[in-house]
Amino acid sequence: MKINIILRLAKKEFLGYVNGALAYTVIVPFLLLSVFLYTRTALVGGDASLRPYFELLPWFLLLLAPALSMKLLSDEQKSETIELLLAHPISELEIVVGKFLGALAFFAIILLTTIGLPLSLIVYSRPDLGQIAGQYIGALFIGATFISVGIAASAYVKNAISSFLLGAAISFILIIIGFDLVTQMLPFPFNRITSELSVLTHSESIARGLLDIRDVFYFLTITAVFLAAAIFKLSERKTTERPTEARKLKFALGLILAIGVISNIILSSYPLKVDLTQSRLFTLSEGTKQTLKNLDDIATITLYSSRQLPAQMQLVARDVTDTLKDYEKLSKNIKFRVVYPEESSEGASEAKQAGINEVQFNTLSSGKFEAQAGFLGLAIRFSDKTESIPFISDTSDLEYQLTRRIRKLSADKDKVIGIYRNGYSPSQILNELLSSQYKTETLAVDDKGKLKGLSALIAIDDGSQESTASAMIKDYLSQNGRVLFLASGVSVSPQSLSAQKSQSTIPNFLSDYGVTLNNDLVYDLQLAEILNFSDQNGRRYLSQYPYWLRSLPATNDFAPISTVKSVSLGWPSSLTLSTRDGVTQKTLLTTGMNAGKTDNVFSISPQSINTLTPNGQKIPLATLIEKGDMRLVVVGSSTLANDQFLQNNPDNVAFLSNVIDYLAADKDLATIPSKSTGRAVFEFKNSIDIFLVQYGNLLIPPFAVISFAVFYLRRRRLLTKRVYAK
Repeated sequence: MKINIILRLAKKEFLGYVNGALAYTVIVPFLLLSVFLYTRTALVGGDASLRPYFELLPWFLLLLAPALSMKLLSDEQKSETIELLLAHPISELEIVVGKFLGALAFFAIILLTTIGLPLSLIVYSRPDLGQIAGQYIGALFIGATFISVGIAASAYVKNAISSFLLGAAISFILIIIGFDLVTQMLPFPFNRITSELSVLTHSESIARGLLDIRDVFYFLTITAVFLAAAIFKLSERKTTERPTEARKLKFALGLILAIGVISNIILSSYPLKVDLTQSRLFTLSEGTKQTLKNLDDIATITLYSSRQLPAQMQLVARDVTDTLKDYEKLSKNIKFRVVYPEESSEGASEAKQAGINEVQFNTLSSGKFEAQAGFLGLAIRFSDKTESIPFISDTSDLEYQLTRRIRKLSADKDKVIGIYRNGYSPSQILNELLSSQYKTETLAVDDKGKLKGLSALIAIDDGSQESTASAMIKDYLSQNGRVLFLASGVSVSPQSLSAQKSQSTIPNFLSDYGVTLNNDLVYDLQLAEILNFSDQNGRRYLSQYPYWLRSLPATNDFAPISTVKSVSLGWPSSLTLSTRDGVTQKTLLTTGMNAGKTDNVFSISPQSINTLTPNGQKIPLATLIEKGDMRLVVVGSSTLANDQFLQNNPDNVAFLSNVIDYLAADKDLATIPSKSTGRAVFEFKNSIDIFLVQYGNLLIPPFAVISFAVFYLRRRRLLTKRVYAK
């Protein structure tokens, strides 16, 4: 194989795309449709992520990749120019690889035309650049796979249209083979095999910013197989009379398959990964390493998993297994085992005793939704104590949940979190979150004797009633206490959508630390949540509600919120900070630039939001106060810890759990941030920014492509008509 010949052929094919009108007629509709669908959903929801775009990309590539590759070999064979190529000292391998690289290079240029999307995120939000890089790498792998399929199709079919249809059909199979409608019809292990053969299964990890060598081997193997199939077809002329050459080609094809399969089997036991994310979401933290190093006894982690899981949950199960193997490598006191409860009565009984029960999954099979039961949970046993995670829906927060349970089991003494509530606060999720690491103690105003044994105090005040708890909290802080104070300056009635100034005097203690909780309501016209309302006739409609907003981290140098993108708050109040001697203040959360506040008339119905105007400034909503060993975090909303807000936004869970650990836990656990992947949001300053992002990305790239095509192709046509004098 001669590299210079391959590169020359690749250049020829690449210039063939650039010099022909067909390529541009493929690019422009692809850009218009894909960017339109992305901006239509992303800007309405306000989520600053490219994940929806790259989830749609494989479906667009079903048509784009075959269109790019359908003529690469079929036209050569139809016009018999392939004979002219083979008459030169060029091998079939060099022809196929050269054409493949030329098509792949042109596809990379097509991806480059979407550069406005990540640039928009960089300018108007706080994206994870490593994750974006992973998404583009994954797109290149998928494109290479589908282009190789198209080349193989064009080798076996002389008609370009037939080649296009065959390539699209095979690519479609590579996508849907991992769907539940296929895997649920097959028994183990065939369901796992088909899932592993799906393109989407392997592109998912890369799109999250995790470069797994198994996924890389998958794409390389599939691409090599189809390219080898194309080479085999082109070589038929030689192999018909030379059976030895035919056997060599078959052996090479089988060897490629064998290497791919064996490599994936070996790497399943020893996975190699590269974490591309900025926050190191898939890398075990120093706090976890220190926790495992300090274990003085054996901790046995048992994973209870079903073999017959939906396709998406199979990826989760693989990630869980990889994480637990990483734990086992870090410490000789960690033992990892897997139990399949459905295979034996002993396994089912053991899972039940550990608190792991069957969970119902919704799957799409045979054209309808069906319920499927399965297990995916784990239990940790240390000495005679056991902790469990009954169900693992995703692995973004697995390290945090697992390490905090190990620390709880191995601790000599339980840490206690006190909870004081003034008003009604539905917080079952908060209680479950705390119970994984701490013991909780519900406090009343007269329970001052219980304060001494607390690691931290959480005080929640919705402002609906009077309380004398201010003195209790002040006294606790004077003893170097640690407090998370969630309070509203306005009491809201969600049923009647009415509000009034807070009746509580609990926030009075904040004045000692230069903090004032204002009796106002803060709104954000751009970072507003979308809620469901009813009109007078009972008809339901969706509308942005500025009094429910997504607050933004105000600093990047505070570890507990380093992974947080946006925190949802309902009916928040603003904070005013003033300096105090010996007191350190740090703003944690603010609004966006399109925010404002009302402090006299509280009209909070959806009909009143049309009169709201922004003041063009960010408004503080949460702050950290430190004085010596005393720590106080104040959030101007009592809804932060409500079940509804914790359930709908993973960043609320991350912010809350990280701050509590910072207040109550030692330094090691504080360095294990919750890595729940929340929602990065667009931070537009005005409507012009929105217009630029939407129509700039939708119109500028296609216009640039069309302008280049018109100029370049017209120039080439004029050059062909030029007459040179003798």
